[in-house]
Amino acid sequence: MRRRAVVVLWLLGPWALGCAVLPGARGGAAADRRALDAALRGAEESPEIGRGRLVAFLRSHPGSPLFDDAALALARLERSDENPAAAERPLRDALVRQPRGDRVDAVRLELAELARERGDEKTAWREAQRVRLGLLRDDERPRAARLIADLARSLGDPVIEVEALGRLRDDTPAGQTAEIDARLARALDELSTETLLQIVERLGQRDSAALLWIAIGERALQEHDSGLARRALARAERAPLVAEDAARRERLSAALGGRAAPESRVAVPPMLGELDGQFALPDPHQLSGAIGVALPLSGPFAAVAEETLTGILLAAGLFGPPDGSSGSAPPGSPAAGSRSAPAPAPGGGLRVLVRDTGGTPDGAAAAVRALAAQPEVRAVIGPLLSEEVHAAAEAAVETGVPLLALTRHEAVARSGPEVFRLALTRDAEAEVLADHVVRDLGLQRIAILYPKDDYGREFEALLWQAIEARGARVVGVAGYVPGSRDLSGPIRQLVGWTLLDAEQRARLQQRDAGLIEAANDPAPDRSAAAGEPAPGRAAIPLSGRGFAWSDPEPDALPPIVDFDALFVPDAPDTIGLLLPQLVREGVERVVLFGPSAWSHAELLRQGGTRMEGFFFTSSFDPSHPAPLVQDFARRYRSGFGREGSVFAAQGFDAVNLVAWQLSRGATERSALRDALRTTTRYPGVSGPTSFANDGNAAKRPFLVGIRSGQMVSIE
Repeated sequence: MRRRAVVVLWLLGPWALGCAVLPGARGGAAADRRALDAALRGAEESPEIGRGRLVAFLRSHPGSPLFDDAALALARLERSDENPAAAERPLRDALVRQPRGDRVDAVRLELAELARERGDEKTAWREAQRVRLGLLRDDERPRAARLIADLARSLGDPVIEVEALGRLRDDTPAGQTAEIDARLARALDELSTETLLQIVERLGQRDSAALLWIAIGERALQEHDSGLARRALARAERAPLVAEDAARRERLSAALGGRAAPESRVAVPPMLGELDGQFALPDPHQLSGAIGVALPLSGPFAAVAEETLTGILLAAGLFGPPDGSSGSAPPGSPAAGSRSAPAPAPGGGLRVLVRDTGGTPDGAAAAVRALAAQPEVRAVIGPLLSEEVHAAAEAAVETGVPLLALTRHEAVARSGPEVFRLALTRDAEAEVLADHVVRDLGLQRIAILYPKDDYGREFEALLWQAIEARGARVVGVAGYVPGSRDLSGPIRQLVGWTLLDAEQRARLQQRDAGLIEAANDPAPDRSAAAGEPAPGRAAIPLSGRGFAWSDPEPDALPPIVDFDALFVPDAPDTIGLLLPQLVREGVERVVLFGPSAWSHAELLRQGGTRMEGFFFTSSFDPSHPAPLVQDFARRYRSGFGREGSVFAAQGFDAVNLVAWQLSRGATERSALRDALRTTTRYPGVSGPTSFANDGNAAKRPFLVGIRSGQMVSIE
């Protein structure tokens, strides 16, 4: 009940943050405010109490200026309990009673979302178009802009989609815009320059307008219209931009001025097999000083932090030298049940100082400051969680200690020159996946089936962009509600069921009726019994469904599987649910592939023998034949009595990146910081790594395939 109450409070929004004060400008009577206060406090106690009090308020205060606030609170409460019909009633009532209320736009947003959830995109579009984004609260504007963009894409209106995506980007924190930018790029390609000029003028002085001006300038440059390119650059120069966007603007300026453009990023490094042997691990026993470690060793992510710490300790030589000659776990090591690092080997050596962040921003900042206060600490590794990294980065910049953050959030590296980001990014995964499916396998028609959450949407956009950049085509895209068990609806979107007109539906019914009749016929004709189509028909083999007959016309009836590979960015349990449903819907002989979320032993348990030939990316591949990886795996088993994980591999690499520069004489913090930025093509066991000049690591993920029921390296 406590958990449900927390969910309810989140859905109620700012009203739930104490409910002591209502906006004075609302003009409602004090009695109305007290009554609504009481109703919202009831929601803190339990959803049932809150629901009863909100219903009572609406009944007893039909003319109150607070009627729309109460209606919104009740609707969000019903939505949190997955009762959409009950959620819609108070919203409709609010539109009737207060058509010009100050929360009417939020009411329409809720109605549009409800309509889209039930599949009524026409009604959702009608309501969404009437929402005035400027009158929504800060937490509501991004929801509305994304909804409008999604509906515009679905209904074929790229102009409104681009405008909505621009507004969505303005309300999205820097570093979290990759998926939006990919969608914008795709939508811009569908519009003429004249149309883009009309849209960008409507966006006015927004930051997103500068991005559109840059895109217009880039297009004008390609079309040899230097006048428009210079005009676009002049308009873009008026806006403050984050590093990546500013780099695009600088490249445009350089091209117009005949200068070489500076590069802000580095390419994905080559495969590990091409680099292994070019780098010898430094002996930490020959080094001096200490490495600080700031990890969430208490709290819900303690197990992950412990895994990371084991890799750090292994690289620091606390289980023997790099050649792995010592295989015993010393007293006090994590293998022996302790969180603290053991003492250094006699005669010095690289030490490890560990601080627990507790998984909180304040804890992370305090840990970094405490470590930085010790002069022997050359750099700090960690933390892990998105909630921690920005606070830790600010502390690192403040104290001047290099920080190697084990996160994929690229924005953290922009905090200052002391901050480096190490984890694999989704765009690197998309690039490597697209390379393999298009260039290595030679497949040209790709479909995407993705969950409609931030993870799925970002991967859908990145993979689409990467596929088309290689000359192949994305021929089908469908999304589903995260956690869905029945995926037949989105699968049918991919194979043509949703595109049928009335005549085709009638033919489909006739076909299905013929299949039922044939199945019940005790003496079918010889050709049908032999599995051969009747004269003039074409057969589409479907496992478990006999044969589906279609006319040999261009508009064949579904299932129409016009793709060779299917990308699914989701967890192994969803893949296990998906596979039999694909077969039932007639999707066979198609290669499935996915991101590093697939990299788990559960994948084989879920998919079984049906996954032969599938592939995915991974941040760590223990099956990779490179001696560096195999030596790490052997040393880890010897030291800890179990197989190494991706978290251990990342910690191992972080230490070795620092130790390598220390061994080359970069022993002062400032020298180490500058040396780390020059690191390129480092052959890490968690993937080959290079640093861009903004501190972000470009890492190459591993490619893992399924062969004979086993996960094996396919590089």
